[in-house]
Amino acid sequence: MNEAKVEEKQVIGKTKLTKELEEILPPTHVSTDMYDIEATSGDLSLLSKYHYKFKKEYQATHVVRPGTTEELSNVMKKCKEYSIPMTIRAAGSSCYSSSTPTNGGVIIDMRRMDKIYEIDANNKTVRCGAGISWLRLIEALLEYGLGPKCYPTSYKSSCVGGFVVTSGKVGIGVLKNGIMKDAIKSLVFVKPDGSVETISRTSQGDLTLDDIIGSFGIFGAVAEVELEVTSLNTSIEMAGYGFKTFKMAAEFFRTLKNNDAHKPFFLSLSDKSFEKYAHWTYPARAFFVYAVYSDDPSATSQSVSFAKDAASKLDGLPVEDWYLKEKFRDIADTEVNVGRWCQNLVFQEYWVSDNRIEDFYNFYMEKTSRQRYRNAFYLMSGAKGGNRIKLFGLSDIKDSREFFGIKAVFNDITINNYENKDSLYTLGVVNTFYFLRFNPERAEYLMNLKNKIDPEDLVNSYRLVKAKMRTWRVGLLFWIAKRLYRTA
Repeated sequence: MNEAKVEEKQVIGKTKLTKELEEILPPTHVSTDMYDIEATSGDLSLLSKYHYKFKKEYQATHVVRPGTTEELSNVMKKCKEYSIPMTIRAAGSSCYSSSTPTNGGVIIDMRRMDKIYEIDANNKTVRCGAGISWLRLIEALLEYGLGPKCYPTSYKSSCVGGFVVTSGKVGIGVLKNGIMKDAIKSLVFVKPDGSVETISRTSQGDLTLDDIIGSFGIFGAVAEVELEVTSLNTSIEMAGYGFKTFKMAAEFFRTLKNNDAHKPFFLSLSDKSFEKYAHWTYPARAFFVYAVYSDDPSATSQSVSFAKDAASKLDGLPVEDWYLKEKFRDIADTEVNVGRWCQNLVFQEYWVSDNRIEDFYNFYMEKTSRQRYRNAFYLMSGAKGGNRIKLFGLSDIKDSREFFGIKAVFNDITINNYENKDSLYTLGVVNTFYFLRFNPERAEYLMNLKNKIDPEDLVNSYRLVKAKMRTWRVGLLFWIAKRLYRTA
């Protein structure tokens, strides 16, 4: 069949699918507009621009926006019927092409599934659509004197379902109340064939909550979420201290994190560069630790006093009140703000154990001293034992040697982190080859389950179980990039 005939067949197929999807959903929620498709194919990392955006074979043909579990189920049944790839996504606030199409097909945008079905104030639970933003859920719970046990710092835009399928191990409230998995009572889940299943903590079916959490959507779509919530506390206070050395800051960070009597609601550690890029004004010390305490007034006051005493033993300099207010106000925007200082923000996120924070930082400093680029360091506490570290490279988009040089540094740090029994925090599409290399047993388990649940590999392909990039090619690219960058 010649090229013209193939294209004609594709157009006919696309038109037929559009009409059938419009019988399932209101036509206004079925789009074939290429601008809409492009806008719905990226994420915060912008990596899709470099890896997928301009490669025609990866582009989706439709964006659909179901509003109910039934509509979602019917859309997925239709895609399954025609063996059409599906990309499940919501706000796209994760990174590394976590929500980027890799095989064309249909993008299923979950953000219309934003209903709150029930708030049970007596039993402290809420049941809602997976596409609801955390901010909207927080505002709704506020009327009942309730709040989520934990939520991401990107709560202004990110959706509940996204925090479930990425991992939910780090965020606001995690250290005090537990990770996202601890708050989930049940999920309504739609499998690739469109079948609907309710999965609870005690479910014994093909899929468990452990399989879905951190799966990046490879097994299907989370449609509804039932969460345990908590009563709002009557007092919130923030403490912040600057330190001369990273060792002092890390010791103070661990002191606050490991004290069960004064557990922070949020805890972070950052360097001066991060503070500089994240805010218009910043203090003078080299490293900073911030802790938010949420409890009754007496308890928060005692926690702040504990932090003050612990900081004084390490020559900690108190951050002024006006800056703390600014910091707390901007807590959801600090990471995003870094991007305004460059044309091309490059970053990588790592999962690092408590006892390896200094080792990780020392290796990072060793690498960045050789490759001189504008950088920033930000650490956010997860539950006891682990933390998310985010490294930033502020690059000029016109200088491709710098861009790939920064990525080569991150590659070295990533390999070192895995070799020391830690890992990456965010995987998505671009980082999957690391997961396959360093977590082969977990990858094999997920691959076998994927083959059972989704044998045609239609849903969120090229995540966790299959990579588009080969390890040796990436290694060669970064080896060349480091040498070219050093000569720049």
